[in-house]
Amino acid sequence: MKFILSKKAKDYIIKKNIKEIFINPDLDSKETCCTIGTVDFDVSTKLLGNKEAYKKFTDEGIDIYVNPNFFSFVKDHTEIEISAFGIGSFKKLYIVNEINTIER
Repeated sequence: MKFILSKKAKDYIIKKNIKEIFINPDLDSKETCCTIGTVDFDVSTKLLGNKEAYKKFTDEGIDIYVNPNFFSFVKDHTEIEISAFGIGSFKKLYIVNEINTIER
C-alpha cells in the first residue's frame, strides 16, 4: 500500500504545520446517497482511539496513521491519493480514490 500526497495536500500541510494525519473509515457517510458499496474515509489531524493500534506510513516527513479497519476495504497494492479541497482557511484533506467494497 502506498499513500501519495498531492501538491494541494502538501501545500496545505506545510501551511498548517501538520506533522501527522489520521485516516479512519467514515461508515455513516453513504447511508442515503451515492453508489452502493462505496466507502468514504475521514482524513484528519485528530487521533481517535489508541495511536499504537494504527499502522504508520511516512511520506516526505508526514506521518500517516491508518486505522486497521481501513485494510478490510482496500487491496494491499492500492495507491491512495490524499488531496485538499476548500476555499481560504476552510480546507480539508480527503482521499481522492473512490473505494467500492463490492468491486473489491
